[in-house]
Amino acid sequence: MEIKKILPKVCMIGALTFSFSFAHAEDQYDAEHIADIFYQLAGDKNDPHKKVNHTKGFCTAGEFIPVKGITSKYDIPLLNEKSIPTEARFSLGGGNPHESDKSKSRGMALKIEGQSDSWEIVGLNTEINFAKNPEEFAKFFQARIPKDGKVDVENLKKVTNEILSFKNYEKYLSTIGVTPSVSNTTYNSVHTFYFKGKDGKLVPARFKFVPTAGNKNLSKKELEKLGDDFLEDDFKAKVAKKPIEYKMMLVLANKNDVTNDTTALWKGKHKEVWIATLRLKEYTGRDCNPEVFMPNMLPKGVEPPKDPLFDLRNDVYSITFGRRQ
Repeated sequence: MEIKKILPKVCMIGALTFSFSFAHAEDQYDAEHIADIFYQLAGDKNDPHKKVNHTKGFCTAGEFIPVKGITSKYDIPLLNEKSIPTEARFSLGGGNPHESDKSKSRGMALKIEGQSDSWEIVGLNTEINFAKNPEEFAKFFQARIPKDGKVDVENLKKVTNEILSFKNYEKYLSTIGVTPSVSNTTYNSVHTFYFKGKDGKLVPARFKFVPTAGNKNLSKKELEKLGDDFLEDDFKAKVAKKPIEYKMMLVLANKNDVTNDTTALWKGKHKEVWIATLRLKEYTGRDCNPEVFMPNMLPKGVEPPKDPLFDLRNDVYSITFGRRQ
């Protein structure tokens, strides 16, 4: 049902992307080429319908509850609704369906289906991305394509040291831990979106989903005791007792913050605005895993990012989804 709803939009986007790629056949950093890289990394010739990124995941259902009176600050009609049905998917980065839950690369995707509008969100547990443009995005994954069944570790180190974005991302990853639960993990937009204020002005902001249970990291000993598949079981056990909640916070950009570069880490104090609560009420299995969540499906009053990766990211999602049908 969900796929039938999304497919016409995806096919349309895919067709536009194909036309662009044909006109720029020499551009090795377009969406078609990057989709090819994902298939080189995680594709399976015996299973053409296999998902090639964020392959391991599970599904949940709940509601998105806008903060009362928030539309007095922001002209986003969707936020006038009291409770909006929401599907959520938690996943790990990469195309390995057996990836260890000890991975630091985690994602949360949402489909918020209101009566007046809808919103699809894709968040990561990192505040920044590893690449600032399509060329870096492609090279990051190209360096990880196995040759004769093995990743060239020395070349990977060389590429990481040569490209500042990669080097800074590795340094950033060393500062974050591994959480014991999705209910103890903050998920971030990474991109800067633009929110329409009541005065009509667009306010640049990133957003994050902060768990009400608090952020927690595992110690080295605690991590060693766990197996590779603890996140899904942990979620099922917790949500059976009570809903799992997050506060959706807008992090408003300061005057000198870089808003068109997803590798830029915002520093210092920022004004934050609580706009909604995400309340997840039940575990719903894995049936949502094949679905696609499109970050460019925005409600009225929210404008897309202006960085060079946002459109590319959506096009790659569209292409890989189309190839899986």
